[in-house]
Amino acid sequence: MPNDPDGGLVRPSGQVSSTAKGDAPEAVRRRYLTDERGGPGLGFYVDARIATPAFRDEGRRLVSGRTDPNALRDMAAIAKHRGWSSVVVEGREEFRREAWRAARLAGLEVRGYRPTPREIQEVERREQARTRGSDPEATRGPITDPAAKARLRVVEAVVRDRVTAPAARERILAQARERIATWLERGARFDPPREPRTVVEPTRRDRTRGR
Repeated sequence: MPNDPDGGLVRPSGQVSSTAKGDAPEAVRRRYLTDERGGPGLGFYVDARIATPAFRDEGRRLVSGRTDPNALRDMAAIAKHRGWSSVVVEGREEFRREAWRAARLAGLEVRGYRPTPREIQEVERREQARTRGSDPEATRGPITDPAAKARLRVVEAVVRDRVTAPAARERILAQARERIATWLERGARFDPPREPRTVVEPTRRDRTRGR
């Protein structure tokens, strides 16, 4: 169990095809940098400068120190890729709830969390939408909210200024776009970024002339 009280783990239940560390879908591997230092197993990092991994792969279990829906979705994708048709989720209730949701949407059976009727309905609707090809997360379009677009432009400017490696830069920007889109789908609203004020002051020569 991770030290962070907000985290938890996902492990297989029963026979599995693979428990090899690093055995992950190509789409997931492209989103992370990996390193075996800093703790047990293989750490999956979203950025070279971030000290804490999104999650760690210990072979027979996937551990995260926080409840991050994006990381949990990728952990579920790894579990399915390895043939873990049934998984157990452990940790705080919020972690188990999000892990249950991610695993169910990946087509896995889940133990360790008892969902509410509304949570079951939500997942069933998402599964039906996916069957019809209209799943909002699978077919997510461009961000159109003006305030969110302005916020994303600020993030892009900062990342392009500070991250030199093209692959890392694009990975970070893709994750930022996805995170903002997820927040918008959940009803979040963004305040427009403040425009910098332009202050014009007289030069020293102008001030001298005015005396």
